[in-house]
Amino acid sequence: MRVNDFGRKARVMRLERDLSLKEMADAMLISSAHLSGLEYGDKKLNEAHIEMAVSFFRSHGASESELEELRLAGARSFDSVSLKSLDGDARAKVYAFARRLQEGDRPPSEEIENWIKRRQ
Repeated sequence: MRVNDFGRKARVMRLERDLSLKEMADAMLISSAHLSGLEYGDKKLNEAHIEMAVSFFRSHGASESELEELRLAGARSFDSVSLKSLDGDARAKVYAFARRLQEGDRPPSEEIENWIKRRQ
């Protein structure tokens, strides 16, 4: 399971409003299984999904700031980097770095800047 920012935000908003997966899926013109896949990151997200979700939540009382957060979460969910070309050690370092970020640990900006300069 690869839960992404959009899936996490949409699911939380849906559950906070006590709305069913089927209700939201019907409004988005997709199946419940497809929406579940979007929420859990198993289905490919696109701009139409984001805008349909925004429209759905707007009609269920979401604030403009919540809708903007959902849009931003959707945009972040498109970000990806292929690790296929990396060797096992390099992939392990990337995964460890990503875990640090997910846990809220932000490396010092100078550490990141130095790393980028070494790669240029």
